[in-house]
Amino acid sequence: MLTPSTGNTPIDADTYDVSIIVPGTVTGGLPDPPLILQNVPVSASELFVAQGFHALLGRDILQRCVLMYNGAIGLFTLAY
Repeated sequence: MLTPSTGNTPIDADTYDVSIIVPGTVTGGLPDPPLILQNVPVSASELFVAQGFHALLGRDILQRCVLMYNGAIGLFTLAY
């Protein structure tokens, strides 16, 4: 795969199919359903571990959500 850090030099990466579950919240006393995505292809990467990240959500996941980011206070909201 090619990444911003590898430029035009491809690297090998292990790939896996995973399921992603984002728990729902309780709104107005009623629970909202979770977001469940099955068989999502992901690639392993040392880059994110070194930077303190556990995962990076791509546009394939975010296209199912509404992401609001307030960089001034370092807060984000993810709705689906």
